[in-house]
Amino acid sequence: MKTKLSLFVMALLMVLVASCDVERSEKYQTLLSERDSLYTEAVAAKGGFDQALNTINEIETALESVRAQENIIMLENQEGNTNKAVSEINAIQQTLQENRNKIAQLEKQLAEQGTQSKALNKTVSRLKKQLDEKDAYITNLKDELQQSRMQIADLNEQVTNLNENINELNSNIDVMTVQNAAQQATIENQDAMLNSVWICIADQQTLVEKGVVSKGGLFQASEISKQGFDQSQFMRGDKRDLEIIPLHAKKGKIMTSHPENSFQLKEADEGNLVIDILDKDAFWSMSNYLVVSIK
Repeated sequence: MKTKLSLFVMALLMVLVASCDVERSEKYQTLLSERDSLYTEAVAAKGGFDQALNTINEIETALESVRAQENIIMLENQEGNTNKAVSEINAIQQTLQENRNKIAQLEKQLAEQGTQSKALNKTVSRLKKQLDEKDAYITNLKDELQQSRMQIADLNEQVTNLNENINELNSNIDVMTVQNAAQQATIENQDAMLNSVWICIADQQTLVEKGVVSKGGLFQASEISKQGFDQSQFMRGDKRDLEIIPLHAKKGKIMTSHPENSFQLKEADEGNLVIDILDKDAFWSMSNYLVVSIK
């Protein structure tokens, strides 16, 4: 029994001695160093991977923001607010460039770390493609907006020119309206003068006193004065409107010359006489004056 115990103790001592020799060996120390280095690299790689994911998340969030801004730009363009739309586009282009710089930095970082993750590299490539597509789309949209602004400016200029032409035409119309009114007034005045007639109805004594008719004598009848007379004693009328001329007397004699078949001298209310003009043109054909002596 003692012999077995002694052998076990000796074997244990030999293992301990061998173990101490291994820990002190150069190979063991090299393995420990490699293990520590791998652990450090693993920790660093994990940190770099986490940082890469954060960068990717930032870029994807920025792309989502760009998509939302695109909708705003389309609405502003439809509403004609092109200046604000162009400002929004410039902000988007700046955002895209910032994220392009982030991808370039991420690629540099992954290359320096020697990261060979296919999924990570595929994600980076996808984001680069999306940024390129967005950049091309935004650039094209900006060109379209600039063209729209030019078209709007051209249309505004055309509208301004049209307004100027309209104002000029309106001014010309106003002038022509005034001229036409003046011409019309002249024509109406001339027409009125051409159709004007003068009427004097009074008793014989008044007609003589006013010099409208001569006094006459025993063997000479009164007649229209040839020496001229005061026209203020006559009432002016328009022969186109005169059909019935009341004398306001029961007797009357027409002193001026008028065709007999162009009128009738007849009684009206209360036995007073009126001149009923049957043919206006004929009645006034010989004279534009009508002198009637009443009693």
